[in-house]
Amino acid sequence: MAVHCKVRVLGLLLLCINALCVQGQSYSGGSVYNDMVFKVVVYGPADDIFIWWGHAALIVENTRWNYSRVFDWGIFSYPSDDFLKDFLDNQVQYNCDVESLNFQPYIDEDRDIVVYTLNLEADAKEAILNYAEDMVRPENRYYNYHEFRDNCSTRIRDLIDMGTGGQFREWAAKTAGRLSVRQHVRRFTWSRPVWDWFLDFLMGQDLDAPVSAWEEMFLPVEIGRNISDFSYTGSSGAERKLVSSVEIINASKERPPILNVPLSRWPGALLVGLVPAALAAAINILRRKKPLAGRIAWGIFQGLAGMALGLLGCVLLYARFFMKNDYVRQNINLLFINPLLLAALPLGILSAAGRVRAKPETCLRIFWAYVAGAGVLTLLLRMLPGFFQQNQAVLALILPLSGLLSLGAEFHPEHSKPANGGLRD
Repeated sequence: MAVHCKVRVLGLLLLCINALCVQGQSYSGGSVYNDMVFKVVVYGPADDIFIWWGHAALIVENTRWNYSRVFDWGIFSYPSDDFLKDFLDNQVQYNCDVESLNFQPYIDEDRDIVVYTLNLEADAKEAILNYAEDMVRPENRYYNYHEFRDNCSTRIRDLIDMGTGGQFREWAAKTAGRLSVRQHVRRFTWSRPVWDWFLDFLMGQDLDAPVSAWEEMFLPVEIGRNISDFSYTGSSGAERKLVSSVEIINASKERPPILNVPLSRWPGALLVGLVPAALAAAINILRRKKPLAGRIAWGIFQGLAGMALGLLGCVLLYARFFMKNDYVRQNINLLFINPLLLAALPLGILSAAGRVRAKPETCLRIFWAYVAGAGVLTLLLRMLPGFFQQNQAVLALILPLSGLLSLGAEFHPEHSKPANGGLRD
């Protein structure tokens, strides 16, 4: 299956047309690149998860021959019908392709479209175009995609730097970034709270390290923000503004806006975490009034809670040892959410069945005390230089329940006083 189906014959035809144009204009005694306009187009988010953070491409317009080409490093294909599965298996292939300019599909998707016209010299245009045309050749088109270090946006960023003779990178690499990578990612996920929490849970410590403005431009919108006011020194020694004009082709009407800074998610996560904690407290009350029903509910509840957290721990363990995505490996959440918690499921069943001699209740209390204690430990570890992962939203969801369950009392039915005058339920 291929996304953005490309007709490669069209790309080759356009390259041939360009070669003819170059030849024709060389004969006329002028520089072909004086008739070319280079633009960066930044697209807003779309519905699919792999386009939640937008897209960027290079537009090359030939004003004499009135045609445009788009060089796009965001083309990808995956062997099955499940992008997420192939992505986790590292089976998604990314490549560069060239196509004719057509904004209509993006407008139909209600996506933001902003075009930045670059103020480049002829030599810079020549270098960029030669490089881009070389990258669409079959032997060069594929590259090792990385979400934050090598993607459709960073490729455009690098071309811009090429056009300024390295001055753009020199400036951006020395300029401190506004936010961490984690914070930038969450600017786009705030309207999907479940996904926002899960991605926050999955992302490791490396994404909380300080970054430069250069590194922030893994996001297309950050390219637009940084190039808008940037100036560089041209070959004549005069200062040139990098962007000569900005044109808004389309403004989304229905999509949630991109936040300037991410929302603080931990207060909402705390409220959500208090719900199962309140349910556990209610079951504890039920245990006193309805011993048998309370015991069954208490055991099942703890088993299900352990299973849910244990499955999340399996995801983290898989990410740590089997995924090639380096940004999920150093994850301190694995300290207190891991596959060991799956043991709470059989222990909960034993507790519900009343197997007092096996002391499942004591084991469960130890499990939950471990979760709560390890979670608090991750907070304390952030006082040390080497630990800086921002996992407040994860802790806010987990700690209320684990803390309450760690205080649960032993249940002895033979010592329970019936609540209905001698008849047990």
